[in-house]
Formats: sequence, C-alpha cells, structure tokens
Amino acid sequence: MQQFIVAAFLGLTLTQNPALDSLSPKERQAAVEKMAVLGNRDAIPTLAEALKKEPKSEMRASMVAALGRIRTPEIVPVLAQTLATDLDKDVRLQAIDSMLRLYIPIVEPAGQMRTILNRAKSLFFAKERPTVGAEVKVDLAAQEALATAMQKDFDDEVRIEAARALGSLKAKEQIPVMIASLEDPLQREHKGARLEIVRSMGMIRDPAAGPALEKALRDEDKQIVGEAITSLGLVGHTGARDLLENMFRTERDRNIRNRSLEALALLRDLATAPLFESLLTHPDDYYRELSAEGLARLEYDASRFAKPFEGERKQNVRNALAFALASSGHVDYINHLANALDSRFAYQAEVYLFELGKYEGLMNELYRYLRSPNPKVRGGMARVIGNIGDPAATEQIRPLSNDPNIEVVREAVAALRKLAR
Repeated sequence: MQQFIVAAFLGLTLTQNPALDSLSPKERQAAVEKMAVLGNRDAIPTLAEALKKEPKSEMRASMVAALGRIRTPEIVPVLAQTLATDLDKDVRLQAIDSMLRLYIPIVEPAGQMRTILNRAKSLFFAKERPTVGAEVKVDLAAQEALATAMQKDFDDEVRIEAARALGSLKAKEQIPVMIASLEDPLQREHKGARLEIVRSMGMIRDPAAGPALEKALRDEDKQIVGEAITSLGLVGHTGARDLLENMFRTERDRNIRNRSLEALALLRDLATAPLFESLLTHPDDYYRELSAEGLARLEYDASRFAKPFEGERKQNVRNALAFALASSGHVDYINHLANALDSRFAYQAEVYLFELGKYEGLMNELYRYLRSPNPKVRGGMARVIGNIGDPAATEQIRPLSNDPNIEVVREAVAALRKLAR
C-alpha cells in the first residue's frame, strides 16, 4: 500500500502536474523542468499533449528540450511531429537538437534547463559537432523526419541543420534521399542545404554516394565542388582518381588543388603512388606532408624516409613521415607522434595515431603513452584510444580516472564513456 501511494505521488509530480495548465509561464516552465528527468517516459504523453495547446514558442521549445533530457525512444514520434508542424523555426531547431541527444548523449553542467533560445548555439550545430557511435542504431522514423525537413522545410536554417543532423547520425539509409535532393533542380536555390548534404555524405562514408559526389565536381558553385572533393576522399571513391589528379595538376584555384590532393591522400588507391612519390621533394611543405600521408595508407615501404625525416625542418611534414614510417613497421616513430600531442600539431598527430591503432593493429604500442610523464600526452592518447572505441582498452584507460591532472581525468572519463557504449 505504501509503495502504491509513493508511485501515485511520483506519477502526479512527474507527469500529471496541474501547473502545466497554469496561466503563469513561470509555473509552466517549472512544471516542464520537473518532468525533464532521464528515463521519465511516463511524462512523454503529458508533454506531447501540452505541446499541442501551448501558445508561447519559448515554452514549446522548453517542452521539446525536456523530451531531449528524458531521452527514451518514445520521444521520436513527438519530435518528428513537432519538426513537421510547429510554426516557429526555433522550436523546430530544438526538435532537431533533442532528436540528436537521444542518440548522442551530451553531458552539460547541472542547472537550469537550456534551449537554443537561451544559449548561443547548440553543440550539435557547431562546426566540430559530435557524431553517433558506431554501435548506435538510429530509428528510421527519426532519419525520415530529418530527411523530410531537409527537403521541404520552409526555412533554410532548418533545412541546413536537418542535413547536418543526418551526417551526425551517420544516416546511411538516407543516402538515396540526399542524392535526390542534391541533384533536384528545384533545390538549387537552397545552396546551404545542398552544401551540408555533400558534407554529410562524406561523414557517413558510404561508397554508394561516390558517383553523385563525382557528379557534383561539375557543379557551378565552387564551394560545393570543394566540399564534394573532400567527401570523395572520405567515401573512398577510387573511380574519381583520374579526375582528382587532373584537377590537382590543372586547376588554377589553390583551394581546389589542395583539396584534390587531400582527397587523393584519403583514397588508399595504389595508383596514386607515382604522384605522391613525385611530390616528396616539392618546395611546398603541404604537398610533402600529404604525399607522405598518402603513401602511409598504401602499405608502402617507407624505410627510406628515415633520412628525409631527420633532415626535414617542417613539423607537419616530419609528423607525416613518422606516420609513414610507423605504418610500414618502424614503430619507434610512434614516439615522435605521441610527443606531438603536446604541440600545435596535436590534431594532426591524433589523426595519425588513431589510424595506427584502428587500422594498422598497433594498439599495444599506444598504451604505454598512457603512462607518459607529460599530462598532454596522457590526455591526448586517452582521447585517441577512446575514439578508436575498442572495449578491450577499458582497463588500460581506467587508472587515468584518478590522475593528478584534472584535464587527464576529463579525457579518461570521456574515453571510458565511449568505450562503455
């Protein structure tokens, strides 16, 4: 009997809160925040009903944000309906944000519930947005709601963020819809959405997008051409190799030339080796860097790179040469890349270390740097290993959760969270 009374009390406070019908916006806001509890699926029907009759867009945004905090699959139909029908742009953007939170948990400081109306920008809408883990299955209904908004929303910002969200969620099933939207003449006026479609196809990395991206190289908009080049490299569309090489050799626009070489370095196509070999002594250090990087991905024997490595003055090129040497079995050069985690080239080093651990079978070589005396190296390597995502690394990372350096602890906890998922 006592349990029944407690359950009834919780049901009243978390779901059937009469304050939701209050004339006071503050009382309605307080009621919404009280329901915004992780896993409180019983509150979803109440919030869904309140959304239908709430006149204030700020309050509807709060209700949608609360659904994002509840974070159970039952929120998808409510968010999809909101994205399709709410008349306020910011409420629809909040629906995208909350949908992403279901699949990509974001830890934010405790305190008042935030919406996109009372903060500068959603973390998901920032340039370096988070992406879904490889182990997460995204509901088809969520994907379809975003794809529809990408194609049909009457506000360009919503179209753009919906297209970006499909990339963040690695929505491979929506590649045909994205291609159709990219190539539809009626969508030409929506340049921002088309641009994000091209970027998202690169993030999804489905080779099926390759032919459409190759076709986009002939687009009249140079920005779309540039993004299509990068995405071609990311999806590994080797069919475009000749075209990319030709663009690198003949294009007047330096940005296009650079992007073409970057894409070629990502292709892992043995036919690119002669081009990269010819550029290893080029006066442009970026060309030397990309050439060493491209060769590193081709199971290329980089033994002869030891001498150029010693004589190279540019740090970015030295890092790429070390990557090539480590990839071809000279694992001592991983030490150079690990030390580069404490430099302005830390991001470049992280990319190389990630590839060495994930694709070259060198995880055991990375673990020892978790015990480095340099906290930048410990924290950076924890981040790399967390991104690789092998659960077997959990016990290697766990001791860093008690590290004396608070930044290392943060990286270790974030890595453990990724490994646990």
